[in-house]
Amino acid sequence: MKKWAILCGIALAMGCTSRTMNPGYKIIGNIYGLGNSKVLLYKYINEIWSVVDSAESKNGSFMFFGRVEAPEMYKVEISDTLPAISIFIENDEINLVAKVDDLRNYKVAGSKSHEEYERFWGKQNIYSMKMDSLEKELSIAKREHNRKKAAIIVAQKESLWNAEIESIRYHVLENNSSVVSAYLAWSRLASNSNVQQLEKITKSIDISLNKTLYVKLLKNYIDKLKRVETGKPAIDFTMNNQQGTPLKLSSLYGKYLLIDFWASWCPPCRADNPKTVDVFNKFKDMGFDILGVSFDKDSANWLKAVNDDKLAWNHVSDLNGWGNAAGKMYGVRSIPSNILLDPNGVIVGKNLKGEELENKLKEIFDYVN
Repeated sequence: MKKWAILCGIALAMGCTSRTMNPGYKIIGNIYGLGNSKVLLYKYINEIWSVVDSAESKNGSFMFFGRVEAPEMYKVEISDTLPAISIFIENDEINLVAKVDDLRNYKVAGSKSHEEYERFWGKQNIYSMKMDSLEKELSIAKREHNRKKAAIIVAQKESLWNAEIESIRYHVLENNSSVVSAYLAWSRLASNSNVQQLEKITKSIDISLNKTLYVKLLKNYIDKLKRVETGKPAIDFTMNNQQGTPLKLSSLYGKYLLIDFWASWCPPCRADNPKTVDVFNKFKDMGFDILGVSFDKDSANWLKAVNDDKLAWNHVSDLNGWGNAAGKMYGVRSIPSNILLDPNGVIVGKNLKGEELENKLKEIFDYVN
């Protein structure tokens, strides 16, 4: 009898130790003013944010339980019309406090990774403040129709953006054993770096993080970018056009073809459209064409934008938003974005905007004003 008691005691102790060593996460949320409502928890899966859990809030209070293999960014959403709350989840008790009418100023306690993430962005706040100031100056310049001043401010914004990206790159390289740095490399640097820069960053990340989601994403993204580098043949795809008829990319070969990734809901895309229209009209009779690939989800909004912006070229969309299949093939993580193909379907340029695109086409077609 004593022997069994001892064995049971050992088993219970081992069980307690196992639970202590391998706890899951417990998110305790309080969103003041929310009332009784469904709250969704999102995780990044297969290159798209997907719902992995839901909870019913009672007077704004709710809980989520689970387990992560390593600290990872999740999102809490209370409505698709309100901003989601990003939280670095780790296996601990995490408290989330927010106000329903001020979701951007939420507070998180209990996650060391999230605290590190917040400290980083606190230091980066100087860039946000300067960018907000420039935005106000640009708005005034546009209102006054001062094109010269507006052009100077746009250049200052681009310079500030590049400086911020460099500061993030420096932070990641200097803090290469942090999963937060791996996340920043993926979320901030991947779409603002070339293959060589990304390879340097990824190789610098401590090997202890190799199994984390973000290092895996970075390595997969690098492989994808290498398949669509300048000089490589384009990856063919078929997608429905505005009439719902399948259109194959390769069926448009024979001209210099710009694959233009955009969306009706994307302000920078819509701002670029008039210039793209001008370039199209200037070179369409010389052997230039465009295929618009929309990241829209709503067909009516997509077709209205095509009509309103007078985009008189072929358009396709699978209406999957950021899950657009062609966008995934080409590693598109921000829009507007584009790829220029030669008549044989070989990539000869990437992300050529405005004057850059026009100058490239002038060079191709030996165009003289």
